[in-house]
Amino acid sequence: MRKTAFALAMGSLLLVPSISVFAYDLNGKISFEGTFTGVYQYLDKTQGNFKDHDRGSGAVDLGLSFTPTDVDEFHITGSFASGNGVKDVSPFNLAPNADDLEDDVKNINGHKDQDAVLELWYAHDFNFDKDTSLKLTLGIIDATVYIDDNRFANDEISQFMNDVFVNTPLTTPPSYDLGAVAEFNKGPISIKLLGMQTKDTDVNTFYQYYALQLGYHWENSLGEGNYRIYGFMTNKRFPNWTNTEKERLKGIGISVDQDIIKDKLGAFLRAGWQDDKAQIDYEYLISFGVNIPFSFLGRGGNELGIGYAYLDGADKADISNTHAIEAYAKFPLFTQDRLSSDITLDFQYLNDNYKSDQEDKEGFVYGVRWNLAF
Repeated sequence: MRKTAFALAMGSLLLVPSISVFAYDLNGKISFEGTFTGVYQYLDKTQGNFKDHDRGSGAVDLGLSFTPTDVDEFHITGSFASGNGVKDVSPFNLAPNADDLEDDVKNINGHKDQDAVLELWYAHDFNFDKDTSLKLTLGIIDATVYIDDNRFANDEISQFMNDVFVNTPLTTPPSYDLGAVAEFNKGPISIKLLGMQTKDTDVNTFYQYYALQLGYHWENSLGEGNYRIYGFMTNKRFPNWTNTEKERLKGIGISVDQDIIKDKLGAFLRAGWQDDKAQIDYEYLISFGVNIPFSFLGRGGNELGIGYAYLDGADKADISNTHAIEAYAKFPLFTQDRLSSDITLDFQYLNDNYKSDQEDKEGFVYGVRWNLAF
């Protein structure tokens, strides 16, 4: 199926929002799923040397899985997008839309032959007893699926849109490149060990990335809680501040989600630090927020999310700090057989402050996203 055909289909839907997920199960061995996401955003300047902009974008994600046995799975995910929205005109360090858009799915990680291919992997499960298992995955993977996950702030299609509330930009694992991951589960305890070979196109360098995450799942009187702590490091392939030598990038982070009132109020927290010997923008981050299901016009299934993030600039970076606030309200439109749809109204406040004579930047991003699952 050609990308131009997808672009034409998406172009007719750009002025509205984002679509959910559909899945068909063929003979219990092959399953096919897909997502359409249409987004319109308006960037409103309050301070800084930039102009107001409004842009739309659309993306289709298609996934195919083949499970020849109960413990084996082959999977491929492709993404086809039209437009970059305000992402390519936004002056802010944080992307107002974390979804993979037109430029993101071309020459992925500098690989000319990897247009539109996000994931291509094989996984095998080892089930030792009732609550003990080990899963090994090898191929082109997305590390954000395994590291820094969060129940309330981890999905740019159905939850927050800004990059900082999807995965922390401080210690965000790489995506869509060769790697392997081992996932061990023993009751409420999980251990994930990941390694990848990838390329940072901003600094044009290949590097290895390694991460270890420990997790604990807790069912308590409040509801469900998930507590994760992880650490990561690369080999010495990042440039240092002199741009003449390479450095090792390393850091730690936590990601927590917890029900406060079961089915009525949830909260999330992220925090992270990375060593600023390598050339990076931020050294510290903290973000937190709430998730509130609610009824509207007599209908349930609606969702409100509110988040705040603060990022502190590295000692030698030009940026001093960044503040981000986002609030979204998601409303289901309909569900019928395998087809469902929802619409999200989104508001963002972004503020980048600089140490140098560069003018600080401040503004708002208003957005609408339409989800359709079929």
